[in-house]
Amino acid sequence: MELKNKINKIKEEINKHNYNYYVLDNPTISDFEYDSLFTELKELEASHPELITPDSPTQRVGGISTKFEEYKHKYRLYSLDNTYNEDELRKWYERVKKECTGDVDLVCELKIDGLAIALTYKNGVFTTGVTRGDGIVGENITQNLKTIKAIPLRLFKEADIEVRGEIYMPKSSFEKLNEENKEKGEKLFANPRNAAAGSLRQLDSSITAQRDLSMFSYTAIVENGDFSPKTHWDSIQYIKDLGFKTNPNIRLVKDIEGAIEFCKEWETKRFDLDYATDGVVIKVNRLDYQNELGFTSRAPKWATAFKFPPEEMTTKLLDIELGVGKTGAVTPVAVLEPVNLAGSVVSRASLHNFDEIERLDIRIGDYVLIKKAAEIIPKVIKVVDSDVHEDLTKYIVPELCPECESKLVTREGEVNLYCSNPECPSIIKAKLEYWVSKEAMDIDNIGPSVIGQLYSLNMVKTPVDLYKLTYEDFLKLDLVKEKSATNMFNSIQNSKTKPLSRFITALSIRHVGKETAEILVNEFSSIERLKNATIEELAKVEGIGEKIALSIFEFFHTQENINMIEEFLSLGFNFTESNLLKTYELSGKTFVLTGTLESMTRDEAGEKIKMKGGKTSSSVSKNTSFVVAGASPGSKLDKAEKLGVIILNEDEFIKLLGER
Repeated sequence: MELKNKINKIKEEINKHNYNYYVLDNPTISDFEYDSLFTELKELEASHPELITPDSPTQRVGGISTKFEEYKHKYRLYSLDNTYNEDELRKWYERVKKECTGDVDLVCELKIDGLAIALTYKNGVFTTGVTRGDGIVGENITQNLKTIKAIPLRLFKEADIEVRGEIYMPKSSFEKLNEENKEKGEKLFANPRNAAAGSLRQLDSSITAQRDLSMFSYTAIVENGDFSPKTHWDSIQYIKDLGFKTNPNIRLVKDIEGAIEFCKEWETKRFDLDYATDGVVIKVNRLDYQNELGFTSRAPKWATAFKFPPEEMTTKLLDIELGVGKTGAVTPVAVLEPVNLAGSVVSRASLHNFDEIERLDIRIGDYVLIKKAAEIIPKVIKVVDSDVHEDLTKYIVPELCPECESKLVTREGEVNLYCSNPECPSIIKAKLEYWVSKEAMDIDNIGPSVIGQLYSLNMVKTPVDLYKLTYEDFLKLDLVKEKSATNMFNSIQNSKTKPLSRFITALSIRHVGKETAEILVNEFSSIERLKNATIEELAKVEGIGEKIALSIFEFFHTQENINMIEEFLSLGFNFTESNLLKTYELSGKTFVLTGTLESMTRDEAGEKIKMKGGKTSSSVSKNTSFVVAGASPGSKLDKAEKLGVIILNEDEFIKLLGER
């Protein structure tokens, strides 16, 4: 009896820590301490297998099934009717109000783009997990669902209850999974929803366990418990108290205008989230009203789904254009029949490389599915099955550069084709455009059109030439007047004192981007030390490795590049100590920037953080030290508040930097 109590106590403790980590995203013990608890439980159960119970944390990973059995839902899972604009929402609300007496408040929830499931608990223990299926019959995938740590195996309170939720895969995990699959030559998933579905339908549940799946719970049917909710809002709070993960982005509003405001707010904010959402579910809050309103043959009358403008659309591929980048890589771009996608008109999309065209068997004239999530340029996902596809001509991979007609070549271990001519006009212009870009030297007032004119007039061929231009040179350009010429000249000259990391980034060293440049500056601190570093010294730096080390070494030992750097220095480039990372006051601290800052741009703020040894991140997590919130912050601020992360306003941030 004493041993059984000990095992139960350890299980309760592990379940509590799972809840803190996977539901609250707020761990309260270290990984080592958690692993020690888990190991102790496994050893005790191994010695006394008769004490193993289905709700034990050790039972999350099961064996291999030969098939998924059909399972009839005890309570039907209905679909939702969709609305696409404000007028349709208002009409739905008017229909609701006609059948209800009194005020009708609403609950607004983000519609997760995942897979609906129903979970059954008896006396607080998870017994069965079933897919939605057709709403009447689903598939029993209990063993796979047990591997998802956001799903409690035992509730905090005893209850007989069915909880509905949505299984999803975070965007970051989806990208990582596709990268791993690409390296292995395995199938790539089209989107996080497909990845989640593929992961859930593994016959071997240990594979499901390796995938980073989670769940948001959104409703419950209480058969026997200590609470009988009167409103949908109360039921969400109840299942949250039982140990389920619920979406924090939920709002109780008094009428449809409040719901419309919520929809507008999340139409753009959703792109900051680490999970896919394609709309907002709006529900009548009072459960007695829900009962009065009832259902149609397929959907509840008391709820509707407002759908955001689509992130995936089908359109016709009109042509494939080729672009040549600063490395000489030739990139195919899809020219599309214009289509409205995620609120903007799209006429071009990325095709990545020629291997991708061959893999998808894309042909000019095909109808293709394109996707746009947070990306600026959408990408082609697949060819849509159609009768015309087989009649179209297969795409032939080019052999010559589209700009200079030099032979295209491959590089060992890479899928791209490259122009073999280092003097190719497209390569030269791309390098110049990158030099002035925000990621590199961040030179204002000089864009692609100006670079194009300077190149065509034979005034600029290399980045060095930019610094030899005079005020009068700019006046020779089309549509450039005195003020513009002054701004262009000054912007170029002022860039001579930009941080060394930006200069190294702008050099377009193969495999060296912004992050790698910052690592190099932190390690070597001067251009001279970097030039003289051996391959061995470079390779030892964390985050560099042999491949990048060799590329850096070769760059700084090529006479043409040596001459170019000497010329930059002779033109007045000054990488002073103020430009280098020289303090470690913020070492080990991670910052997330959100909203608009008044005294500096977010890029400038990020550089100040890095100059003092800190790091920046694009997403808030339990490891975030500070969130710096400017005007109109996004959902990152909400997440920071939920996780208890320290939030700094602009004044507090400046004081932390020691600048006030």
